[in-house]
Amino acid sequence: MTNQQSTNYLGWSIEGWITFHKKSTPTESYNLLISLINSQFVAPTDPAWVSVCSIENFNHQWQILQTKSNKELLPLYGVPIAIKDNIDAKGIPTTAACPSFSYNPERDSKVVSLLRDAGAIIIGKTNLDQFATGLVGTRSPYGKTPCVFNKDYVSGGSSAGSASVVARGIVPIALGTDTAGSGRVPAALNNLIGLKPTRGVLSCQGVVPACKSLDCVSIFALNLSDAERCFKILCQFDGDNDEYSRLYPSNPLQKFPKNLTIAIPKTVPWYGEIENPKLYSNAIASLKETGANVVTIDFEPLLELAKCLYEGPWVAERYNAIRDFLATNPPNDTLDPIVMSIIKGATSFDAADAFKFEYKRQGILQKVNKLLKDIDVLCVPTCPLNPTFEEVTNEPILINSRQGTWTNFVNLADMAALAIPTGFRNDGLPNGITLIGRKFTDYALLDLAKRFFKVTYPNGSRSFGIFKDYKVDTKDDNLVGPDFSIADSIKLAVVGAHLKGLPLHWQLERVNAVYLSSPKTSRNYVLYALPKVGPILKPALRRVDFSKGSQIQLELYSVPKENFGTFISMVPEPLGIGSVELENGEWVKSFICEESGYKQKGSVDITSYGSFKTYVESLKSTESSNKKCFDTVLVANRGEIAVRIMKTLKKMKIKSVAVYSDLDKYSQHVTDSDDAVPLHGSTAAETYLNIDKIINAAKVSGAQAIIPGYGFLSENADFSDRCAEEGIIFVGPSGEIIRNLGLKHSARNIAEAAHVPLVPGSSLIKSATEAKEVAAALEYPVMVKSTAGGGGIGLQKVDNEADIERVFETVQHQGKSFFGDSGVFLERFIENARHVEVQLMGDGYGNAIALGDRDCSLQRRNQKVIEETPAPNLPDGTKFKLREAAENLGKLLKYKGAGTVEFIYDERRNEFYFLEVNTRLQVEHPITEMVTGLDLVEWMIRIAADDPPDFASTNITVTGASIEARLYAENPVKGFKPSPGQLTDVSFPEWARVDTWVTAGTVVSAEYDPTLAKLIVHGKDRNDAISKLIQALDETKLYGCVTNIDYLKSIVSSDMFKEARVSTNVLNFYDYAPSAIEITSPGAHTSVQDYPGRTGYWSIGVPPSGPMDAYSFQLANRIVGNDSEAAALEITLTGPTVIFHTQTVISITGGICPCMVNDEPIEQNKPISISKGDELSIGRLITGCRAYLAIRGGLDIPEYLGSRSTFTLGTIGGYNGRVLKLGDVLFINQFDSASSSQVSKYHPQSVPSSLIPSISNDKEWLIGVMCGPHGSPDFFTSEYADEFFNEKWKIHYNSNRFGVRLIGPRPKWARKDGGEGGLHPSNAHDYVYSLGAINFTGDEPVIVTCDGPSLGGFVCHGVVPEAELWKVGQVKPGDTVQFIPISYQVARELKLSQDYSISSFEPNSLKRLTLDMGLLEVQDPVLKRIPHRSNLSPMVTYRQAGDRYILVEYGENKMELDICYRIHCLIKLVKKNNTMGVVEMSQGVRSVLVEFDPYKISQDELLYTLNAYEQEIYFTQDWTVKSNIIRLPMAFEDSKILSCVKRYQESVRSSAPWLPNNVDFIADINGVSREYIHDMVYSARFMVLGLGDVFLGSPCAVPLDPRQRLLGSKYNPSRTFTERGAVGLGGMYMCIYAAASPGGYQLVGRTIPIWDKLMLSTSSANTGQPWLLNPFDQIEFYPVSEEELDNFTAACDQATFTVDIEPSIFSHKDYLRWVEDNKESIEDFTKAQSGEKANEFARLMEASNVELEKTKQCIVVEKEDYPEGSLLVYSEYSGRFWKSAVSVGDEVDVSKGLIILEAMKTEMLVPSPYKGKLLKICHKNGDMVDSGDLVAVIQPVQ
Repeated sequence: MTNQQSTNYLGWSIEGWITFHKKSTPTESYNLLISLINSQFVAPTDPAWVSVCSIENFNHQWQILQTKSNKELLPLYGVPIAIKDNIDAKGIPTTAACPSFSYNPERDSKVVSLLRDAGAIIIGKTNLDQFATGLVGTRSPYGKTPCVFNKDYVSGGSSAGSASVVARGIVPIALGTDTAGSGRVPAALNNLIGLKPTRGVLSCQGVVPACKSLDCVSIFALNLSDAERCFKILCQFDGDNDEYSRLYPSNPLQKFPKNLTIAIPKTVPWYGEIENPKLYSNAIASLKETGANVVTIDFEPLLELAKCLYEGPWVAERYNAIRDFLATNPPNDTLDPIVMSIIKGATSFDAADAFKFEYKRQGILQKVNKLLKDIDVLCVPTCPLNPTFEEVTNEPILINSRQGTWTNFVNLADMAALAIPTGFRNDGLPNGITLIGRKFTDYALLDLAKRFFKVTYPNGSRSFGIFKDYKVDTKDDNLVGPDFSIADSIKLAVVGAHLKGLPLHWQLERVNAVYLSSPKTSRNYVLYALPKVGPILKPALRRVDFSKGSQIQLELYSVPKENFGTFISMVPEPLGIGSVELENGEWVKSFICEESGYKQKGSVDITSYGSFKTYVESLKSTESSNKKCFDTVLVANRGEIAVRIMKTLKKMKIKSVAVYSDLDKYSQHVTDSDDAVPLHGSTAAETYLNIDKIINAAKVSGAQAIIPGYGFLSENADFSDRCAEEGIIFVGPSGEIIRNLGLKHSARNIAEAAHVPLVPGSSLIKSATEAKEVAAALEYPVMVKSTAGGGGIGLQKVDNEADIERVFETVQHQGKSFFGDSGVFLERFIENARHVEVQLMGDGYGNAIALGDRDCSLQRRNQKVIEETPAPNLPDGTKFKLREAAENLGKLLKYKGAGTVEFIYDERRNEFYFLEVNTRLQVEHPITEMVTGLDLVEWMIRIAADDPPDFASTNITVTGASIEARLYAENPVKGFKPSPGQLTDVSFPEWARVDTWVTAGTVVSAEYDPTLAKLIVHGKDRNDAISKLIQALDETKLYGCVTNIDYLKSIVSSDMFKEARVSTNVLNFYDYAPSAIEITSPGAHTSVQDYPGRTGYWSIGVPPSGPMDAYSFQLANRIVGNDSEAAALEITLTGPTVIFHTQTVISITGGICPCMVNDEPIEQNKPISISKGDELSIGRLITGCRAYLAIRGGLDIPEYLGSRSTFTLGTIGGYNGRVLKLGDVLFINQFDSASSSQVSKYHPQSVPSSLIPSISNDKEWLIGVMCGPHGSPDFFTSEYADEFFNEKWKIHYNSNRFGVRLIGPRPKWARKDGGEGGLHPSNAHDYVYSLGAINFTGDEPVIVTCDGPSLGGFVCHGVVPEAELWKVGQVKPGDTVQFIPISYQVARELKLSQDYSISSFEPNSLKRLTLDMGLLEVQDPVLKRIPHRSNLSPMVTYRQAGDRYILVEYGENKMELDICYRIHCLIKLVKKNNTMGVVEMSQGVRSVLVEFDPYKISQDELLYTLNAYEQEIYFTQDWTVKSNIIRLPMAFEDSKILSCVKRYQESVRSSAPWLPNNVDFIADINGVSREYIHDMVYSARFMVLGLGDVFLGSPCAVPLDPRQRLLGSKYNPSRTFTERGAVGLGGMYMCIYAAASPGGYQLVGRTIPIWDKLMLSTSSANTGQPWLLNPFDQIEFYPVSEEELDNFTAACDQATFTVDIEPSIFSHKDYLRWVEDNKESIEDFTKAQSGEKANEFARLMEASNVELEKTKQCIVVEKEDYPEGSLLVYSEYSGRFWKSAVSVGDEVDVSKGLIILEAMKTEMLVPSPYKGKLLKICHKNGDMVDSGDLVAVIQPVQ
């Protein structure tokens, strides 16, 4: 808008309001909106308003809006909007202009909900013709709304009020409804835009109906842009709530053509009006000026249709809408008599009339469709009259009828309409025209209006509303157009002539299809080319069994649903539309073929091409011969070369056969092949080198040829001969040629005969003495070579005479051992020689061709590392001679296939000498392919089939330069030792060529070659190629195994390589400085962590991990200049020894410990410079429990779920998911590396002493605690609440990263039990703990720490706030702690102080906890309680749960599905609003833990927000929720489960009610048989209520059938180990253990893994999450044997097992009906459970707990006399005695393990400090042992 003052909001558009809010503070925005609301008056003062929102209601709306973290980006942020008073808005009554009809809606209408979601503020409800019946705006007891230009004229109805408040500029947008024109007539009479959308595209849920089948919500706006914006927000399908809702097309018409055809009425009745015809005539002229073709038609069919609205039974819909209301006999003075007369007219119609008029309507529509066949748009006067109130009073029905002349038919004809202003009459009143289009042309109508305005009102001269002096800025009429929506389309996969660039692609364009992607099918398809009929070749896609199919390339499009039929009509027989499965498991529409199609004569199987387009291109190719080479070829190899060869075979439509060892069963070359044959064995000798097995595989598979790749049998002459004997083609040279060229002395003879230059050397030498003589003649240095050697074996340099005889004998022995040939010869050694080779191809008939040269000089131990082509610094003349020499040799031999002639090149002399010939495809062949564009494997296949290319006519052109780097699973830091293992994270650059066989999850075996991949780049020249290789290496990620990638980066980036100063020995002297550290002693428990850890997954049961002492961790990073997030090492109790292989800066913080570099002491809390080769050793901690080692740049560790932190129990994150071990190598990020995501912020700096944390020297700690979530008096007595804080607590031996246990006063409970939550008063229904929560597991408190469980069923008395958690990370077993209660404010002050201290390093800025900061009395943790309001609105309790959590509890202490769903609704609401400051919502059984960021929202603000959200939750018992039914195999009581129970009995508790068998225990206490328990677990359907019960997505699930909710108890104490996949019952709840972990559920069986760590399975790939289950999923088990389950588990780990998942909707209404049907038996069961059976069970558990207390005391070893000189051994650990490692009487050495203690979830060996004979073990299984206790006695050796 223009000419407006910023303080005068009247007339602001949407953009005007948003601009104001952007420039204003929230307070200023709030105040302006308050001012706006306060300035409005309701009828009768202002008849436009029926009601204005209260200040309370506005405050609620504003509060909800302010909670949205993205609020400033919302399209209607803070925009005031009015709605017609027949549309529900919660908090404002709905009257429909009838006071006695008034009600308070329980929820918003759909359109109001969408407006609020978009940021709008609903400021009031507007007046209307009662029950939306009328077009005059005079039929309301709230008054008559006048035209804004003249109070004597009507505003139009029924949406008069909405039009008035927009026209007066009070709001920029208002909603109306339009059945017969109510959204258009008021627009015309008030100079507005009136958009009546296509019927059904805006939801009418929550709208009081007029004619429900015809009603539309309409939009009044000041400009087109606002109208479109509002329409886009509201246009959402709502089929669940609105029977007439319908989907909007995904690709609707956006614009009419410029020369569109517009029809106007042949006759226009004006009823005596003389001004409006002028405006209409001018408008038609303007439309013509836009380029439109205006035609005149007879509107009679449409006008006839219009009469049906009031003359037909549609009026009965109006009666039906309020029939129940009228039955209540409302007061007559609240009813408009004219409206009532119209509505009650419905009683004159019967059901037959409804059909009669529907038949009539359909008949008229046939005429209409014919009439409008060639018409794009209709243009009519919006209304013929501008009536006065007096005229309406005199003729109320007649005037109303005339005003509807051009509006009544639109909805009956299912059309869209847009009313727009056309100017002012001479009397100053406006009117306008209506543009009417077919359904779904709404956007095109808006665009046409824009074109009209541009002509009618040039240069933005149009006014709006009442503001004649204000003009609509042209930008306010700008349009965006519709968004593309995949949901409103049909995905169509095309496979043939519809592909891009092929003949039928135009058909997709014709139906507005949108390209999405180019996926492949699953491996279940065969592709055929049908016989060509006509000009276009067509394919046929056939689904087959997985083992017989392949993946076929597709193109995926989105076709608008309304156009899909048009597309189908163009599909010829025998093709049709069916469904196809994509590679990701998704099913989409695609082409299918009738069986007769692909079986007809002439159909060709083209599956091997991989795509129809490739096949079409092959038909056009003139290079390939028409002769088919082979049908089937076996690839006698594995790994990347096998994968690479199969790509060519597929391209050549040749069936590929893989062979595989047991270890390679799931390898990529097996899955890529068309057929696969197992070789049964593990070693290379048993499999890939076994000639008999390979030949048999070829015969079994029907292979006509074998291609060996490189390595293995590729240069085995006997294998080549054997193939010939068996009638199988060997793709390569003959055995004779392989043999002659493989023996180096005979190869020299052949080379010499071909006139290839030779290095001075000898023939075969028979003795060491002869070798000595020959070496002297050749002159030292010489090379001693095995004639059969290769791969660097049997090859040694000798520098002097002293070594010649020894080396000769060594090489002779190697040749005999490795190659079966002891022949040895000598050659002169060429100093600084380069290795240059020529790629050769021979056709076997004496023709040979050289395809370029390569430099392979960069070798390590004679193994190539980096290869390139062309060879650098090689004169053209020399290149020519090299190629000529190679070709001569090939021609001489009549060489057949691919070979590489290798030369030694003396760069100084520019001379080359023959080295050898590799009679196979070379590893580095891809670089030749990159510069020549050839496929060398294809050439090999064709040559083997005697169909070679014509060498004479082949023009080889080398373009640019190519370099290859070989990626190996080898450790360059440790002498390049092999590094087998499982790859956990694999990523290659998509733009580079990568020949590989590995992905995430690939297991790299120690049995085979360590090659992981070859990284190949191509550049315009060598420098460009080097640059690209550096980039490619930098973008490559390979984790899980140590690789040589850092070594490759170092070489490629070096000046040596860039300047091509290469030779075969240069890497022997290359100064490689690995950016790495090496662990030479790991310490007690050293792990990689980062800060703040793995956030956002607590609700799933994934703990954050991260540092236990986050403050010290951050200090360490800050000291070296890292970000806080950089990965560093956490050290527990005893530190590691580390070798640094690079120069860097380190710091050590946390507990005080001896730290040495090269045996020299260093200081902690300071940056320490480290040189390459330095050794750092960190000793036993003197104070505290943990220290931290940070290294500048941070450790190069992959992120897992957003963090590098180690969670050892889940084996995720960190260094391969575990603590560090001896020999581990960790690489360091380099700040100048693009791959480093951990960026430096600071320069290294010592920390001021005042900021160093005070770690207790006297083992006494003061720790602040916030009260709650459970406190006094409802859980604990007030006496105990005081005692908890007054007493000192001792740290239990079994304290670790999972939790810190406390020993102290026994709790005094305020309740006798946990009710439905459990028998013990500490029990509760499972809920999510806060980090730092002091959790009472029975009577024993434990602090939940960073690796702890999230979901559990024990109450928490307090929570250690974030700023105090560092102390929990530093306490040791035996330390004492006093807790003091602190407030939220104090907790925040401490945390803010810590954060500021770390960022600023400002001395004395750190606040430390002191006693005077504590609260004077224990705080009530209940922050607020909303009382029970109804069965649908239970009590809500908000509990303080630390300084960054609030626990929201619903209802009483009962498990109710309604409560679970209400929690679900709150979580959805928070997510929908993207609520400011909320980090995560974690669902429990009857509660939700809300984690928040106190930097973004305070506790009070969050509490206020959550309270406001309660008013937003709409709830009924008839809810439904998405629920997958997941069927899992389970082995009942398998051996692994039973061993868990046995281990518990041996190591934790020898006697308990649930021992020795859990199933027997459950059966006994429930009075049933074992068989009953067996049948129950297989028949029950368990609903998931929460995740994370025992980590990593483990479910807390309950049987839906209440009769299957058994009595039970969890272990006490819990198990220290539970098998992954274990299924347990804990009372009514069931859990599946996702990881091998501690646990307490009674074990009944085992199922498959439910945590897919590497996300390899189809379900994980689809969801992007490693967990299988979600809340409200339903689990069923089916029986399998243990053997079957083990096979399924192995398949799961390889992502080949498909879980049975059935998507469904859980209906609570249906469930309640089922419960009611079974009410009697359910009540009987419940009564039996709660009677004497329950009491008996309670007594049993009480006795068990008493027995347990007796075992908790440590065993005191009675003093006794031992033989003189006996040595006493004391434990340095605390723990539970598990077993002895030796027996009494055994001889033991120093460091020999004596006994094993179990503590901190680990097994600890107590070693012998002496040598001698064991006299006594002082404890027995299960005894508690404290640190310092006597555990053994040894008699020393004399």
